[in-house]
Amino acid sequence: MRRRVVFIVGAAVVLSAHVALAQPNNRTVVAFAAGVSTGEHQTGGAFGGTLVVNINDWVAVEGTGTYFDRGSGADAVNISGSLIVNLAVSRSRGVPYVAVGAGVHHASFDLSDERFFGNRNVPFAPGAMVCAAPGTGAGVGHMPGWGVGTATCPANLAGSVGVGEMPRFYGQRLGVLEVPAGGRWDDRGFTDGAINFGGGVRINLTERLMVRPDLRALMVFGDGDTHTIGVFVVNVGYRF
Repeated sequence: MRRRVVFIVGAAVVLSAHVALAQPNNRTVVAFAAGVSTGEHQTGGAFGGTLVVNINDWVAVEGTGTYFDRGSGADAVNISGSLIVNLAVSRSRGVPYVAVGAGVHHASFDLSDERFFGNRNVPFAPGAMVCAAPGTGAGVGHMPGWGVGTATCPANLAGSVGVGEMPRFYGQRLGVLEVPAGGRWDDRGFTDGAINFGGGVRINLTERLMVRPDLRALMVFGDGDTHTIGVFVVNVGYRF
C-alpha cells in the first residue's frame, strides 16, 4: 500500500513541476489528497496527488492519481483527468466548483483472503472446475442460497463457490475457476474505464496555499455493468 501511494504522489509531483515551469501567473496547483471512499462491501481510506492547471478565472483542468484501501485483501488505483468549472471568480477567498472527468480504474483482490474465497475447505477436489457465485459458502451444482453463478458458467461444472464480500460487479466476472491445490486461491485484477462527477469548494488560505474539500461519484464500467463509488477527499495544495 505505502509503495503505491508514494509512486502515485511522486508521479504527480514530478509532472506538476514540469508543467509549472511553463505556466505564468501562478496558474498551476499541486496538491496532496486524503479522505475516504465507500462502495458495495468496501469502505476505506483514499490517498493521492492532484495537479490542477487554471486556464482562466472560471475553468481549470485536473489530473488525479488516487489509491483506495479496500480493507483486507483488496485495493484499487484510479487515474483520471477532469474539467473543473468554477462558480465564482477563482481569486475569491472561497470558490465553489463542479467537476466532471474520465479515466482508468484498476481493482485488485487476493481471492485467498477470508473476505472472499478464503482458505476454507470446499467439497471439490483440486483441479475441479467451479463457478463463482454471489454470497458465501460452496455447494454441488448451482446451489440456491449461494446464488446461481454467472451467465458465463456452464451448468455441468462441479459446483459453485461463493465470492464472499467481493462486489457483484467483480464477482460475476470471475467466471469458471479451478479449485487450487492446497486451498490457496490466486490474485485477480480488473482494469476498467471510469467517469467521475461532483464538486467542492476551493478555499484560498493565502496567495499560494489552498485547501479543497472535494466530493465525487466515481462510476466504473465493465462488461455492460456499472459499479459506483463515493469518494470524499481534502486536498491541501500549493500554487506555483
